[in-house]
Amino acid sequence: MRRGAEAVYCSIPARIGLLGNPSDGYNGQCISALANNWRARCVLTPHENRWDFSLQLDCGGDEREYKSMSDLSANPPDLSEDGLYRLVLASIIHFQDECVSSGLAMESSGFKLKLDTNIPRQVGLAGSSAIVTSVIRCLLTHHGLGTALQPHAVADMVLKVETDRLGIHAGLQDRLPQAYNKMLHMDFREELMIGRGWGAYSHLEESLLPTMWMAHGGTGIESGKVHADLPQRWAEQEPVMVRVVNELAWCAHRGKEALVAGDMAALSREIDRNFDLRTELFGEEALGKNLEMVKLARSLGSCAKQPGSGGAIIGIIPDDEFMERATPAFAEHDWELVALEL
Repeated sequence: MRRGAEAVYCSIPARIGLLGNPSDGYNGQCISALANNWRARCVLTPHENRWDFSLQLDCGGDEREYKSMSDLSANPPDLSEDGLYRLVLASIIHFQDECVSSGLAMESSGFKLKLDTNIPRQVGLAGSSAIVTSVIRCLLTHHGLGTALQPHAVADMVLKVETDRLGIHAGLQDRLPQAYNKMLHMDFREELMIGRGWGAYSHLEESLLPTMWMAHGGTGIESGKVHADLPQRWAEQEPVMVRVVNELAWCAHRGKEALVAGDMAALSREIDRNFDLRTELFGEEALGKNLEMVKLARSLGSCAKQPGSGGAIIGIIPDDEFMERATPAFAEHDWELVALEL
């Protein structure tokens, strides 16, 4: 992110859950990286007149105007509307309430804000988190806070936009690598989460990653719907869920060791194990087309798992011919295969 003479720019990449998901919401561990193939981009241009508090928003070519941030907060629009505006407006309202009205950030002029994204929707790439993070980052700079907030605090703010403002059931790890702009190993053990409110987050060098691929279909299912029954199952300490969550955390732990050691065979085993555990947790029916596509990838010689909850899968490119033989195989199912830019 950078600020020029007038405009504030922020570009946030998609996130791929490499290992451990979805144990992040249940005191587990995860490894997540950033996929630079896709990004959410926000440009905020302050009005020249300091006392012009109006907002001119452009979300994917749909332009709307509002009186001010404070007016939006006092008279919030319907946030159940699907699309980019739901995320952008919720971000602005939350920032106004939590930062400006509270006195944390100084009041500033109105602005023009343009938001666009090419992150595929609802395929498990944390596209909504990328959008909210890009808007929050721009608002922080515009209101004089810049990088004053620690990345974990920015991630927490983004999470609250999604959970408190929009009612999305969101895990903890989605927006953390986006806030830190790094691949992270994240430990959410209970004593940290209760004691200080955030976990232990360590940067893993992106150079440790092997070459990877992702395949995805059309728009998938909102992740919150997939995860809807997990909090209750965890609260009841359902034996299957407790065991699977613990094993998923160990997948991330062993995966970190494999990355550091450069043991790609061990990493591949953990990726496969992660998906098999996820299947046990959710059931085959809940995985839909993903299960069939994972089986296809494995038949072609690669490990495979979902990067999140949605219509996409990822894996390690096992040899130089994999993309050539796998591309038409996935295309037969109307799925697109791409090499990840990590």
